[in-house]
Amino acid sequence: MAITNWLKKAGSIFTSKKAKKSEDGRDQWPSRTAFLLASVGGAVGQGNIIRYPSQVFNNIGLQWFIPYLIAIFLLAIPGLILEVSIGQAYRGGTVVAFNNVNRRTRGTGLASIFVSSVVVVYFPGALCEILILHSILVWIMIYFRHSFTSPLPWEGRTEEFYYQQVLRQVDPIPGVIENGSVQRFASYPDLSLIGETVGWSAFTWFCVWLCMYGGVSTTGRAVYFTMGLPIIFTIILIGRCTSLENAGRGIKMYFATWNGEQLSNPDIWQTACGQVFFSTGVGFGYYIAYASFNAKYANAVQDAIILVCSNCFFETVAAFAVFGVVGYLDINPSNTERLGSFEIGFLTYPAALVEMPGANFWSVLFFLTLMLLGISSTYPMLDVIATGIMDRFGHKVSKPWISTGL
Repeated sequence: MAITNWLKKAGSIFTSKKAKKSEDGRDQWPSRTAFLLASVGGAVGQGNIIRYPSQVFNNIGLQWFIPYLIAIFLLAIPGLILEVSIGQAYRGGTVVAFNNVNRRTRGTGLASIFVSSVVVVYFPGALCEILILHSILVWIMIYFRHSFTSPLPWEGRTEEFYYQQVLRQVDPIPGVIENGSVQRFASYPDLSLIGETVGWSAFTWFCVWLCMYGGVSTTGRAVYFTMGLPIIFTIILIGRCTSLENAGRGIKMYFATWNGEQLSNPDIWQTACGQVFFSTGVGFGYYIAYASFNAKYANAVQDAIILVCSNCFFETVAAFAVFGVVGYLDINPSNTERLGSFEIGFLTYPAALVEMPGANFWSVLFFLTLMLLGISSTYPMLDVIATGIMDRFGHKVSKPWISTGL
């Protein structure tokens, strides 16, 4: 009986209920916490766990935090205050908000929608798998499925598994593009749709739809799962990774090394600014869209500062897990090429997971965390597009239909 009641409560999370209404009739978030979690979910994603540590590793030392913190205070916080303020004040998505600022800036709102529409395909993936790069979430789901196999199938062959089993790379066909027929190229072995990839792509899109189809009333409840659980899982992973043998060497590189001469190199400043923009999500438009569903006189400045600080705190702390693995695997910047985001997420971390006691459990936990973070970063970007359509055609088409169409 208790299990039945729990399942009913869990199912009710995704049951669309009528949203609260503001004085102007616009839908409103169930609570301020829901707005903050949904917005943080858009910013806190896979990049906080795999991209941020790679940027720090490639610019190893405490000096990294000087351009990083300057970029936060001079770029991220002012930009986010602007986005939350205009969304909240003008009660609309990016197009409506910027059009109200000045009709000449309407294109800025359209540009935000375009950026989100491009990036949102990059996360959950499209069904057209003739593209060289598969989507990140689909890769994660493939690893997640294999995490239930004992021993882990990439044991002793991490790179081979990634390139052959996940990416499904094939050898190039000399001369086919230049002088071969289209039919010959299309019929080449392994250049067809991959069933598992298509299936996981459809599954991730369905999860995204579940989190947003009913508008802020649905999203406001889904975020407690898509953002709340990854926070708990990340804390567990940090505890495990920092307790690995020789993990202290990696943590020392992260928080007890100083290379002040790097501050004269413009690359570290460019990298820090790029990381802050990408990580905080300034310019993607979902803060404007989500803030439009706030109470009109909510404290926009305070909310913006909370959002930026939450995101930066999360990625700074989550990096301890990766640097624990770096120390465990004895990876050193002096004798290693620059680490990329994909290397950390799909090569470095899986190599460490294999050697941990209870490898399957930790592998499931790690890739489940990445999956939830990926989903929580995807539907805010899709909501940018949905909000723009609702602002223009909301009186004719309901949010569930728009979400389904997208």
